[in-house]
Amino acid sequence: MQLKRIEISGFRGIKRLSLSFDELTVLIGENAWGKSSLLDALDIALSPDAKFHTFHFDDFHVDYSAGHAKMNHLNIVLHWHEDYPGEHKARRYKAFSPVWVNSQDQCKALYYQITSSVDDDKITTHRRFLNKHGDPIPCDDSNKLAKQLMVLHPIVRIRDARRLREYRPIIEANKNGSNGNGQSNGNGAERRNDENVRIQRRLDNTCRRLMTKPGHVSQAEIKSSVNALRTLVDHYFAFTPHYRNQHFDRAHFPERAQYAINPLEQLTEPETTKQSRLVLMGLLNAFIRARGPVELKRISRPIMILEDPEGRLHPTILHQAWTFISKMPMQKILTTNSPDLCSVVPLECVQKLIRQPSKTQVYSILNHKLSRDEERRVTFHLRVHRPSALFARAWLLVEGETEVWLFNELARICGYNLAAEGVQIIEFTQSGLKPLIKVARHFGIEWHMIADGDMAGKKYADTVRNILDNEAERHRLTILPKRDIEHFLFFNGFEPLFRELANIPVESPVTPKKIIQRALKRHAKPDVALAMINFIEQENIDNIPILLRWILKRIVAMSRGQS
Repeated sequence: MQLKRIEISGFRGIKRLSLSFDELTVLIGENAWGKSSLLDALDIALSPDAKFHTFHFDDFHVDYSAGHAKMNHLNIVLHWHEDYPGEHKARRYKAFSPVWVNSQDQCKALYYQITSSVDDDKITTHRRFLNKHGDPIPCDDSNKLAKQLMVLHPIVRIRDARRLREYRPIIEANKNGSNGNGQSNGNGAERRNDENVRIQRRLDNTCRRLMTKPGHVSQAEIKSSVNALRTLVDHYFAFTPHYRNQHFDRAHFPERAQYAINPLEQLTEPETTKQSRLVLMGLLNAFIRARGPVELKRISRPIMILEDPEGRLHPTILHQAWTFISKMPMQKILTTNSPDLCSVVPLECVQKLIRQPSKTQVYSILNHKLSRDEERRVTFHLRVHRPSALFARAWLLVEGETEVWLFNELARICGYNLAAEGVQIIEFTQSGLKPLIKVARHFGIEWHMIADGDMAGKKYADTVRNILDNEAERHRLTILPKRDIEHFLFFNGFEPLFRELANIPVESPVTPKKIIQRALKRHAKPDVALAMINFIEQENIDNIPILLRWILKRIVAMSRGQS
């Protein structure tokens, strides 16, 4: 059974949110846009200690757009779905037979709701299961089933990569064979806990030695520690492969991630460096410890939440850790601010959160997949060469290299910091215009295109017009009144510069086309663009044509969310 969707309203930083999950879900979004509140809601609903959260007044959303009005009702609904038809008959799910719901396909679904309300300074909380119409299913054992759901699918949450290098002392409760409540677990449990403590100490010792004296750690010692770790993992988690959706595209996973059965196998591969083994062993050790003092059942199928794994990790090590994470046979929810990491995960797994006044909107390309050719173009020209583009608020789409250099520098002269404004300038001719606009739309990224006045530019303009719907053309498209940016600037006060670059005297009667061609033949396009910038700075900012200043003002306003 997989968690397919969560719906939240009135909880902490979320006014309203609906988000779908897959085997892998990668969340991106700016600070204070609701990622932490979303993960907190999951942590509360599926706590690994199987204890119910006591809601406080701080858990209710404050609507700052309505004068700091605090909402008095919160709602969290988890949508579950069978991995395959008939899974509900499995022994672990038999207790849920009264609350299974028929879905549109042959599989069954489960809807678990947590509601909490404030009435006369008193907070009342209810946990129940719903039918397909959203009405509560009469059930005397709702709380018991809710705890069973926590046991079967607990959240294991690793906060950030700093945990990979933190080896906290083993808790005293485990040392003494206690269950965390001061009660003895019995001789069998005590011996098992002692063995787990011994294995964790051994693993910690190997990790410390790898950090301080990597040359003193032999291959045999690493292999022995990995085997010990396997024993520990087998105790806490049943690493049997989950059912994988046959339509799940794994094209952008590292090759080994597609076929490996057990993620621990990577640690014993001879080509893996000792530093990589340290990070990977530390990651899994942190994963085990993140469960808290509660021992997970063997029947548990944890959902792994990994928050910002890029912290303190070199990009190379980060990619190696990602290879390991991608193998883990469980649902994974990953939050990241790393363009490098975001560029290697499947594009349809990325979901972008954008906070709006009435709700937190989720943008993704999950239900609007690109064709194979479009995906190849976007992956190579955008995600590989401009990996930070998905994090941008607005794209300025330009035809050539000259415009990329020129508009970045023109923005600086006009007092705009495009990077700080969340604006990316993207050359679209090689990747194609349609795929970029499709990606921008589905990820909630504003965009504006500048086209030359020649035949090719007019074709690009027609492409934009055909997809505008009811949008104003001026909002999305600017067509230069000349054949290209060089001719436009030539006729807007830059003729002396082009004559100088072409080494043609002012009095020489040469056509503008030949002057520009000779200038570009003698100088590379980036050099010509920088010469234009120097010409503006030496003369006056007013030398920047009004049309170009309007384009910059337009794209910055779009990035700021202004119409």
